[in-house]
Amino acid sequence: MINALPIEAQVIERQLLFWENRTIDIGTVFEENGKIEVEFLGLNQSDSLILISDVITDCGCTTVEFSQDTIFQSKVGSVKISYEPDHRGGPFTKLIVVRTNQDIYGDTLYLQGNNIPLPDDLMAAYAHQVKNVGFRLPAINMGNVYTNEAKIKLVEIYNFGVDSLRLMSNASSSDFIDLSLFPEVIGPDQRGLIEIAYNGADRADFGFVSDDLILNFEGMDEPVSIKLLANIFEYFEPIPKSMMQNVPRLGIQDVEIDLKDIRANQIVKRKVKLTNQGGEPLQIRKVVGNCDCVLINLESLLIQPNESTDLEFTFDPKGRRGIDHKHITIFSNDPVNPVRTIIVKSTIK
Repeated sequence: MINALPIEAQVIERQLLFWENRTIDIGTVFEENGKIEVEFLGLNQSDSLILISDVITDCGCTTVEFSQDTIFQSKVGSVKISYEPDHRGGPFTKLIVVRTNQDIYGDTLYLQGNNIPLPDDLMAAYAHQVKNVGFRLPAINMGNVYTNEAKIKLVEIYNFGVDSLRLMSNASSSDFIDLSLFPEVIGPDQRGLIEIAYNGADRADFGFVSDDLILNFEGMDEPVSIKLLANIFEYFEPIPKSMMQNVPRLGIQDVEIDLKDIRANQIVKRKVKLTNQGGEPLQIRKVVGNCDCVLINLESLLIQPNESTDLEFTFDPKGRRGIDHKHITIFSNDPVNPVRTIIVKSTIK
């Protein structure tokens, strides 16, 4: 009888290259600008000799060149990636798997970016033109903007003119906006990007706001103007449960008010009590309705702990019929619920 001998599993120790960057972000890429090349550099920090045996990518849009020579200790190997943009637009992440004689499993690198394909019909794609500067839409929407940091947005433009576009040093007349142009000079019949950095704190408002973004280009007699939209919210650090009663807390008597049946020529007034249920003074930042037909009056913008104030609204349903919903939005320094909404329902006869 032959006794079975215990077999210990072999453990393969992986000797990896130390990469200067595991991820390279090439930013926004225009299809018409052609191939983009990047290089990953890997340092051999091990005691072994390393030879790159194979590099695999997950997309036919990338081609690879890599160091064929042995990478000695404390020496650097190279993997060069060429990315060819195509008609498949949007953000992308490409995987690059590097295999070596010391690592059969492969080490993963990443190439990231945002590909913007070239439209077949430029006039249709950049249909909103202001002084030979083409935009995709008649307004730029920044979306939600918070007061703790600037919101960054990249906006495509097309130069339909015969002169190059370059932003002046005082590119914007708004003190809450910083602008950059990529590339710095956009030639005739070329595309580019305007980077907008929108500072919500400097805008000093809350909720939905609309402004005219003024773009000053060199050589233009008049600036280019386009609507700039944003929805601004105050940022608060997360509050631990143990502190919930110590901070300002907005309590609303009724968050849904049903006026029931009213006549179109009947102006309706109601009052809603607002209470500070917290331990610090409550500051009402802003109260706004979603219609000019709703007028709002607030007794006080500052509510001390355990005190209340009345919010009075007047609704004029003139010219309206049927089921109607109006919103009254309250912005405050309540860090738990800084934005509250009162819904006013009615059926207008």
